[in-house]
Amino acid sequence: MAEPAAYVAQASCLRPTTIEGATLVTVLRHGAVQGRPFVYRGRQDDPLSDLGWRQMESAVGAGLPAIDAIACSPALRCQVFAQQLAERLEIPLHVAPAFQEMAFGEWEGLTPEQAAQRNPVEHALFRASTGTVAAPGGENLIEVRQRVRAGWEDWLADARGGQRLLVTHAGVMRALLIELLGLPASHVYRIALPEAAHFQVSLLAGEAPILLSLNSSHESRLP
Repeated sequence: MAEPAAYVAQASCLRPTTIEGATLVTVLRHGAVQGRPFVYRGRQDDPLSDLGWRQMESAVGAGLPAIDAIACSPALRCQVFAQQLAERLEIPLHVAPAFQEMAFGEWEGLTPEQAAQRNPVEHALFRASTGTVAAPGGENLIEVRQRVRAGWEDWLADARGGQRLLVTHAGVMRALLIELLGLPASHVYRIALPEAAHFQVSLLAGEAPILLSLNSSHESRLP
């Protein structure tokens, strides 16, 4: 049955899914950015485009979400939106370098084709590996997983229920899916995480994390 139009208009990736005593965390990728598309953006600090702002607002929904804490990457494409939302909700914002995108070193701002032209051997190894090879001067997935896991545990050390939001990057989201769910590193790139994609996990003391939802775009709705 089709949903009423009013429901669709107010759909939000931040609608809580209740599990008694659990902390619910929604991890949201930033929207479209200004600058060249389809590049190794990494630490290149491009802001959100107008489309990106619309995508993020759509992901949050028409009403204010019932969240208790927000964290974000320090990149402009994450932090500016997160700051505005935190101010609207009158809650603190935790800006954590641990949630930065993977660093691509000498390939920052290049398309994969340009990176392959510059460093053909290194790029072939980078693409063929399961996260063990880094771009020249950059990070590999193992290093990203280590810092993301540390930042995640630090941010959630005092969590005792409620709902939280993390605004971050696709690379961080993949690292978290590996760390929280035990996914093979070789399979994680088979999960689509386009602009303003999100997932939600339930964290309950003494229990393994549970993936409640994984939505591939800002247009998706939680069940």
